[in-house]
Amino acid sequence: MESAPTGCFKCGRPGHWSRDCPSSAPAGGDPAPSSQTPNNDSQRSFPKSGNPAAGGPVLPKATKARVPRPKLTPETLLSEDGLGYVLRHFPRSFKYRGRGKEVSDLGNLIRMYSEWHSHLLPYYSFDQFVHKVQHVASTKRVKICINELRERVASGVDPNKLYDKQEENAAHSDDQRM
Repeated sequence: MESAPTGCFKCGRPGHWSRDCPSSAPAGGDPAPSSQTPNNDSQRSFPKSGNPAAGGPVLPKATKARVPRPKLTPETLLSEDGLGYVLRHFPRSFKYRGRGKEVSDLGNLIRMYSEWHSHLLPYYSFDQFVHKVQHVASTKRVKICINELRERVASGVDPNKLYDKQEENAAHSDDQRM
């Protein structure tokens, strides 16, 4: 079993640490090791930009405007980029290969969901994305919309035209209220 290394890794001699190594002492002949002198800003060789006494102009700090990350909300999930993307692209892209090929079919489905994830919210990991989708999909609004979509698909409506039908139904219900 090897013992822990002792001494300086810069010069290899025992008796001091690398931060106190005399081989890396400044050329000015200052005998005091750097660990004994406090870190003082006045020892810097460059002037501070915000200090008018140092000769530098006073510059206000440039603050960068933060761009908020889009959140996964029920509106986002039910949008054209959300479930609309799944309804539009998944039926065309997924080819069921049949019995005995279930593992590769599942891999293809997961790959397609991963592509959807990178299209919708790329800054989450895939596991985080799945967790967020499960959380948002458990809301009442999303459950109602998904049940309506299921009923329409079961009645034979083309999934690509589902959003058009929803807009028409919303327009008819608004006209009936007035």
